[in-house]
Amino acid sequence: MKALHLTLILALVSVCAFAQPTIKTNPRYARGATKAFGRMTLMLNGSSMKESGFCWSSESKEPTINDSKSTKRWVNNGSIYVMEGLTPATMYYARPYVTLLNGETYYGDAIKFSTVPMGTIGWGYDNGGSAEENERINNAVGSCVDYWNNLTSITDLYLNVHYGSGTPTADCSYGGWMRVGPSSSYQRTGTIMHEALHAIGVGTHGMWNSSNSPLRKGAGTGDWLGDRANDLLKFWDNKPTEVLTGDGTHLWPYGINGAHEDNGTELLYTITSLIAQAVGEDGLPPTGTHNFGLPHYSFTQEDDIKYYIKNEDEARGLTTSYLVETADHKLQWQAMSADKALANDAAAWYVTFTPSTQLYQLKNASTGNYITYSNGITCKAASGATTSNSFCLMRSRVDVTSTTGTKLSTERSYWMIVPDYQNATPPCIEAGPSGSVTTSSYSNLNTSKRQRWLILNESQAMAMENSGLISARDAFDKLYQMAVSLMATPHASISGDADADFNASLLSVKATCDAAKTADEVKDATTVLRTALSTFLSNVYVTDLSQPFDMTGMLNNPDFATDATGWTVGAGGVYNHSEIEFYVDQAKTVSLIQLVKNMPTGTYCLKAQGFQRPGSNEQVYADYNAGTNNVKVTLEMTMAQRSFASQKVKNIMEERQKSQVHSEDKKLPDGTYVPNTMISTRAHFDKGYYDNSVTGYTSYSGDLRIYFKGSNSAPTSWTICDNFRLYYLGGLTQEEIEDKITGIEEVTIENQKPRTQNLYNIFGQRVSRNAKGIVIINGKKFLNK
Repeated sequence: MKALHLTLILALVSVCAFAQPTIKTNPRYARGATKAFGRMTLMLNGSSMKESGFCWSSESKEPTINDSKSTKRWVNNGSIYVMEGLTPATMYYARPYVTLLNGETYYGDAIKFSTVPMGTIGWGYDNGGSAEENERINNAVGSCVDYWNNLTSITDLYLNVHYGSGTPTADCSYGGWMRVGPSSSYQRTGTIMHEALHAIGVGTHGMWNSSNSPLRKGAGTGDWLGDRANDLLKFWDNKPTEVLTGDGTHLWPYGINGAHEDNGTELLYTITSLIAQAVGEDGLPPTGTHNFGLPHYSFTQEDDIKYYIKNEDEARGLTTSYLVETADHKLQWQAMSADKALANDAAAWYVTFTPSTQLYQLKNASTGNYITYSNGITCKAASGATTSNSFCLMRSRVDVTSTTGTKLSTERSYWMIVPDYQNATPPCIEAGPSGSVTTSSYSNLNTSKRQRWLILNESQAMAMENSGLISARDAFDKLYQMAVSLMATPHASISGDADADFNASLLSVKATCDAAKTADEVKDATTVLRTALSTFLSNVYVTDLSQPFDMTGMLNNPDFATDATGWTVGAGGVYNHSEIEFYVDQAKTVSLIQLVKNMPTGTYCLKAQGFQRPGSNEQVYADYNAGTNNVKVTLEMTMAQRSFASQKVKNIMEERQKSQVHSEDKKLPDGTYVPNTMISTRAHFDKGYYDNSVTGYTSYSGDLRIYFKGSNSAPTSWTICDNFRLYYLGGLTQEEIEDKITGIEEVTIENQKPRTQNLYNIFGQRVSRNAKGIVIINGKKFLNK
């Protein structure tokens, strides 16, 4: 009996001593040309470890310690494992491992990555200092360039270094002209790296320091918005919330912004070099001859998997369509379900990657033809990667969402860009109208959804189908709830019983939607609901003009909550602080448009906050005080391409304030204040200032277009807007509605005493004493004819 107990105890000890460890691979990693870096989470579960590290192979998808391996690691909030001696521009698989004292080895999941091509940065120094200074500066520049050539793919950059006897520290311009001063604490590798960041655009290129750059929040201090650099920092510091931050000149962390930040370590110089690569991959042009971002392995693919491609724009088939090669070898986005796409090889694509160029190729699974741009966008036969069928894939910075805000995919979309690197806006593939596919100049705005494409495997395509159904139901529910809420607006029928008819329609269409099984069926129900709503509205009128039907819910993103999605923004329009601005240096024309489908005939009121400064503050102040209003921007509505309501927006001087609203306001000669920046405008808008309104009747029905448009060509002109609202008064003209409303006293303004009383329209806006129609005096309504 004792022998049996001893055997059991020894068995338990054996199991505990050699329990299998748990290894979890961090999906994030970093890589350069000759080095790569990984992390793992390791739980030994009672085992005893001999060693841990990373192993890698360029041939096997499951590398082992019999391939290449490394146990080298740095401590930085956990362990960063260092893989060295890699071949530039090569595809690798790598995974963590742990070897126990008993000799058994266990592995984590593999990650796939491509090293970048070796950098070809050159340098020269004029040796203008003393022998000791020249030695330090030469060593520092040589060290920086060696790090960068091994960790970045930057080419066409030459660091032209000079000794600056009067330079307190060091400085550098975009392109690489650099001076290093006599202070020995700045004649070090870290200083040269900091200045080299300026050479590739940090603080020196508009993509970094311009207020309208989509890659950084504002021209002052603000976070970097590019995924590549932020993902790198999340990996390096092992912090999921870490982001790259900077001001108009510098970046941090790891920008080595002064000699006190240079600790001389390999870890610091490595991460600073990797940041230089990452901001280039995000789209910061590294040199004047390379005006576009650095191509890179952005979409993790497998050569033998079929992928299915969808455009990100909901109006271009996001939830309904797939990219196909047609019988005449053109590209087209065609409506089909996921099931039909998976059964149709014309909608299936193989995606390959060429490490030497860092470019992708897309081959149709049915024909074997590649997407090519040699003579327009077509599909052509080829034996493999060529200069005309290879694209740079740049990952989007935002999630794929529907117009209702529903997140539709866990995957990001990609720009497919022609690699014309000397062009800051090279051609990229865009979804055109009616299924067409064309090219347009690359726009790095988040709103450029027609230029971006989802690349999905089979399971992701099916998941997207389910997301499309959810999104369609969200859109229907939003419209249905608004339709129900409109019934509470005080109103009357023009003829018959509009309420009864509409209630019957609502019950019917809701039942149809509830029974729907596909996104297309729900969208059909939504169309029926829109038609019923339009019919109802055209056959009623409000019985209280101060309580119109609130149709703002029909607008997409009326307050620019996070971006300009839903709007067509003219060239040069800039989004920030939940506003859209047009400044003359970027935009001599103001153009902001939104289309609202299936709207009824009747009287509409459109409101928006906004103003124009048609020139400099000084000139506009003088002109306005002299009685001249040079505003050339209007708030406008059209139906059937006919304008039926148009009104100039307010002059910036029209609502200047006696006291400062924001610290960045501009003080005028009379001691009043006006907004002077986007953030100070935000403060004025939040207080309700600069509200504009236009009302008009249209006898047409169909697509309503709302505009904020005009000329912005005067020197230093500035136009800005936010907070659009749409109201509907009924299927009659405003005068006809007023005639039907009883209980309003008919008077002339002259009979109202005293004459100093203010008059307002039904929307709370102050009007002149000769205004016609409904006016409000001391809270009482009068009809002035």
